[in-house]
Amino acid sequence: KGFAHGFLTLAKSAEVLYKASGFWDKSCERTIQWDDPTINIEWPLENLEDKYPLLSEKDSNADSLKELAKRNEVF
Repeated sequence: KGFAHGFLTLAKSAEVLYKASGFWDKSCERTIQWDDPTINIEWPLENLEDKYPLLSEKDSNADSLKELAKRNEVF
């Protein structure tokens, strides 16, 4: 609760369901870079055909965790 979620699928398609503790509010939404060095997730990119994930426009323009913290946008 209170932190990011992320996933990588190696299948051609995926269905994602979110569990939330309250109502969604766009003003509270933040996007963190998928490859943020502070979080340091070891994604299995070697299993992808293109060796780089297909990202949404929102995820492609995401800020780093440090940038969000500088703006006091990490809750």
